[in-house]
Amino acid sequence: MLRQKELVAVFLRCNVGDGRSASFWHDFWNDMGPLISALGETGPRDLRLRLEARVCDAVANGFWALPNARSDEAETLQIVLTTMSPPSIERGPDTYLWRNGVGHFVLKFSVKSTWDSVRESAPVVTWHSLIWFKEAVPRCSFVSWMASLARLPTKYRLNEWGIHVPLQCVLCSSGIESHQHLFFQCSFVEALWLHYCGNFGLSVPSSINAVASLLSLPLVVATPGLRVVLKLLLQVVVYCTWRERNVRVFQQVSTSVAALELIFIASFETVSSLLNLHLQPQPYCKCISLFFPLVCSVFIFALCPVVFLSSCSVLCFLCSSFF
Repeated sequence: MLRQKELVAVFLRCNVGDGRSASFWHDFWNDMGPLISALGETGPRDLRLRLEARVCDAVANGFWALPNARSDEAETLQIVLTTMSPPSIERGPDTYLWRNGVGHFVLKFSVKSTWDSVRESAPVVTWHSLIWFKEAVPRCSFVSWMASLARLPTKYRLNEWGIHVPLQCVLCSSGIESHQHLFFQCSFVEALWLHYCGNFGLSVPSSINAVASLLSLPLVVATPGLRVVLKLLLQVVVYCTWRERNVRVFQQVSTSVAALELIFIASFETVSSLLNLHLQPQPYCKCISLFFPLVCSVFIFALCPVVFLSSCSVLCFLCSSFF
């Protein structure tokens, strides 16, 4: 935080009232900025004001009371002060202002405006809604975000860093382990995609942009809740694929596609059955039939808690939409 002190000074201004709170040397209360920077370390000695002085200490009998200027900077300060009214009790206490998004200084601090001002802006990517949405599980969103940026340490990327490891994919043993292959082209992952996309009558996506294009299909738009399910499906497939890859590399333990499908089935097939909830004359009867799949979800929570949490978040979302 102390290293960001100079950055904060750019966003903070002091509106002098009675001058009792504003620091004469450190606050940005005049057009010259913090005077300790403008006049240097000898400033307190030249102006005969201690380093802890307040703005009101530079006033006597309602007028600015500074000694004769002994440097160009001190002379500039006296010229600037002629354009400013001296602090007085009638003006009320000092107030601090924060710069907003359009460059104006206001009383209210905005985290969003400040962040937009200090960060490096970049064009909005087409897949942002697939990663960041309110029903997402944070750990799945993070891994999916890293995969979308191609920042996960795959074997292909490790070789680019100069770390020589076998490039063969540990899931299918027939391709180079890159981001594109690992999450969309690997036969192991294609089997997972085919199992669930087939339930919705959708083709297997070939990239994350292809998943984004699926969300605009008439079938997806017309089916309430299906967009959220597809987003969560993408994130859970990416997360569990990366988790399975790491388990095979570091623990030499493997899980079959059929076993992963059993882990997914309690979540996504339960959710898919909810999609037609609004078509039933008595929706609450359909909810009763979901009790047993949800019990299976609780059991599977011990194997894969992320999938269980994903299921719960989607169930809450869909139920709130239909009731």
